[in-house]
Amino acid sequence: MSAQKKKREPRFESPKHARIGRVLTLIGYFGLLALIVNWFTWLAPPERVPRSMVLAALSIPLLFPLRGIIHSRRYTHQWIGFLSMAYFLIGVDVWYNHQALEQLLGMSMVILSLCLMVGSSMYARYTPTPLDQLKPPPED
Repeated sequence: MSAQKKKREPRFESPKHARIGRVLTLIGYFGLLALIVNWFTWLAPPERVPRSMVLAALSIPLLFPLRGIIHSRRYTHQWIGFLSMAYFLIGVDVWYNHQALEQLLGMSMVILSLCLMVGSSMYARYTPTPLDQLKPPPED
């Protein structure tokens, strides 16, 4: 090895990958929102609990990141992946513990939550860091 190692700067910016991540995020986000509203309103409404309570509990958390998702904010994409994992767990539970139609709805929730998580991670990974968040270079 040579005494002087060539320093390689990591290259994380990729508009192509960021665009793919953005599309996956939008499909997962709006797909989850539409699925939840349709599921608990018409397709398989709950029998023991009021519909409005289930709709509020599952759809209101998805409304908090709506503005950041619409405006392509990187920070929102960074933390919405954590939110999507709650929907992933709900989908897995429904997929394995219910019958027929609800199994398909649970499978759809799993797929859409994974699209949301993977897409938001890709978008956050491949977009440039805003200038106000950059750390100053270390002094040698």
